[in-house]
Amino acid sequence: MKNAFLQHTFINSVLLCASFLSFQSLASNRYYADNTLEPTQGFAWDWSAGAGYYIEDSYLIGLDSYDDGVELDLSLAISYENFYLDFDHNQLSGGLVVGYSLIDKFDWGLDILGTNIQAGFDEKGLGFYNHGVIEELAGIKSRNYDFDAGLRLTRRFENSQISFEFLHDITGTHNGWVFNTFFSHILPWRNWEFRSGVGISAYSGSFTDYYFGIDADEATANRPIYTPNGSTSIMFEFHAEYPISQDWVFLSGWLTTWFSKEIDDSPIISQGYQHKAKVGLRYVF
Repeated sequence: MKNAFLQHTFINSVLLCASFLSFQSLASNRYYADNTLEPTQGFAWDWSAGAGYYIEDSYLIGLDSYDDGVELDLSLAISYENFYLDFDHNQLSGGLVVGYSLIDKFDWGLDILGTNIQAGFDEKGLGFYNHGVIEELAGIKSRNYDFDAGLRLTRRFENSQISFEFLHDITGTHNGWVFNTFFSHILPWRNWEFRSGVGISAYSGSFTDYYFGIDADEATANRPIYTPNGSTSIMFEFHAEYPISQDWVFLSGWLTTWFSKEIDDSPIISQGYQHKAKVGLRYVF
């Protein structure tokens, strides 16, 4: 779930190189009030990258409960008039967004939006980097990445934003829908900038069953048939940045997602939550 089930390996494989992110970069996070998903005059673009060290636990059974490593924090923003493509990988809640601004007036915005919600996985686990078939997942079918499109309504305040999204899978992966709502706040303090947000997501039965259900072909003595209904999740994020010199910015973040019983009860899920933390640096041009 885009938020926490995610996703860095998919996007990192698409965006192969970039430069270190400037503190005033156009690339942004759609959940926060300073995002740049607004109409522009003509063509504008920005691309950048940084690097960070992350620690996370996995929700899939059989995977190590502790994982860490170094990842690129790649960012890209392209806009032309009302069209935009934005990828933020500096914040843990960030991701790939493609959209078109329908209305942008009086601090209200209405957009057509496309984004990835759920990372794919198979019997080898999540992502492209794995160590062979995991015993507890052996025999399950591959769950593919989805891409969902729909409408996004936002209301911006001075340093806060609330957003509502209703999205539907357009790839035929699960043919389900997702509803997201997220409230965020940005707090400047001295040279620090603190960002926090909380979100609630609802997932259709077809979404939940595709990723977390178990059909007869996958069932074993230790993995019974499982057909869940719709599900929900709650996400909390905290992110902080501090310019340590004229050119370098320190950043850190924490993201926690709690999953509802329909996901937690799946035979391929080891826990009803996921945590991820990171620290990193980026260069200011």
